[in-house]
Amino acid sequence: MTLALVPFAVDLPSALSLAGDALRSRIVPGEDLRDMLPPLESAIRSARAFGGLLRSDGEDAGIVLWEPAGPFGVSLRLLHLSPGNSSVESYRALLDLTERAAGPIAFSTGLLAGLSADEESTVMRMRGFAPYGRSEMGFPPAASVPPVPVPTGAEVRAVRLSDEPELARLHERAYRDHLDRYFSIQDLDPVRDADRQVRDYFAGAEGELLIPGSTVTTVGGGIVAATLAVRRTAHALIIDVMADPTVQGNGFGRSSLSSALRALRGRGENAIVLNVTEGNDRAIRLYTRLGFVRTIGPSSEWYDARRISVEVPRPSSP
Repeated sequence: MTLALVPFAVDLPSALSLAGDALRSRIVPGEDLRDMLPPLESAIRSARAFGGLLRSDGEDAGIVLWEPAGPFGVSLRLLHLSPGNSSVESYRALLDLTERAAGPIAFSTGLLAGLSADEESTVMRMRGFAPYGRSEMGFPPAASVPPVPVPTGAEVRAVRLSDEPELARLHERAYRDHLDRYFSIQDLDPVRDADRQVRDYFAGAEGELLIPGSTVTTVGGGIVAATLAVRRTAHALIIDVMADPTVQGNGFGRSSLSSALRALRGRGENAIVLNVTEGNDRAIRLYTRLGFVRTIGPSSEWYDARRISVEVPRPSSP
């Protein structure tokens, strides 16, 4: 099978139809196509989407869409071949074609339409990819925030604008060796990238930083854990829960998150969500014990394990 990549504008109706097919083929529990499809269609119509239609012998065969490249390559958000065109060989050809057009692939969507789980695993693992999943967890509107004791010698307070430099160093330590660090990485240097990430939080690049609603736990005046929440259209998003590795498991992160939940509720926030990588068992246990429940996911994704070396979490096979 010979595939060719052509611009979406060559056949916009087919591009929009195939985008819908691609989303339907990989929707996970809790996701609503009505929320996902309109922004994707808008990006394709306005030529803001990277990718194109796939053609074989002049006929539509599928669609591919990616996000702009980071230091390790692009992230594939749609990778879809229509019925009659999907096979192990054709997906291998599609990945080759995509890399020629977009460059190295760092992350790729899973649940490849037309393939069994074993066939998908064969395609991706032969390219050096490993699986991972992401889930959204929500704090139920009717749930009360459980009381959490503050560890001896620690204090919990609201985030201050002056905390930015210290939070950047905490972020650097907390995400070392975690796959989560690579989802939004822009600079290979961990110090500069942590500075950039936390600066973006404070600048509102991910949504307005909610204060009150974001907290830190300190010991001797130094920050050892933090919870940062931002404003999104439909909910408050807890965008970061981090603790220094030297104190993890001793209640410092839990005290920060519990305090942030109380502050968010105090400002009238009923819809509170966060995202977590499957396999990060310590984080999942923390969220579950505080009352969070899974609302979306887990997703099925892949990352290039040849170039992205992580120790935790350890994704399980799909």
